[in-house]
Amino acid sequence: SDTTVASQPYDTRLTPWSAMKAKSIEERFWSKVDKNGPVPINRPDLGPCHLWTASCFQNGYGKFFVGSRSDDTRRMRYAHQVGYELARGPIPPGLEPDHLCRVRRCVNDAHLEPVTHAENLRRGEGFAGVNAAKTHCPQEHPYSGENLHVSPSGRRYCRTCGNENQNRRRAAKKMVA
Repeated sequence: SDTTVASQPYDTRLTPWSAMKAKSIEERFWSKVDKNGPVPINRPDLGPCHLWTASCFQNGYGKFFVGSRSDDTRRMRYAHQVGYELARGPIPPGLEPDHLCRVRRCVNDAHLEPVTHAENLRRGEGFAGVNAAKTHCPQEHPYSGENLHVSPSGRRYCRTCGNENQNRRRAAKKMVA
């Protein structure tokens, strides 16, 4: 059987380019999705993730080419954004889809919510998200009520710690004088 395959001029299992019909964006996109993904641990109420099975960026998000080489409109997009737009329409201006399931390869539109970039960062697992989740300062004073000071840039400060630091600086200044 090996000699039969070797004697053929080309692999007959491959379809010649001239015989292939161009697939729609929807067909191309959904052929790269596994709709039987895991149920997210943090949000089982959402149901299973639809996992992107094709290429991903280094940050873990799926990538998908849209547009055409012939008219120079071809560009790379995040797969979850394309999936959201295919299912629900355009993402509203100034918003980006946030993964409620926290699975970067998930393209399930039911797991995506359009939010501002700042809100997406606050909900995330990076510095902004970790700091936004803090309810107390390092000295265990609450970040709430009269003890909370929010700077014009949005940074939170503990008034108790700020007052204690100011009192120490004043006392040190008096000792030097």
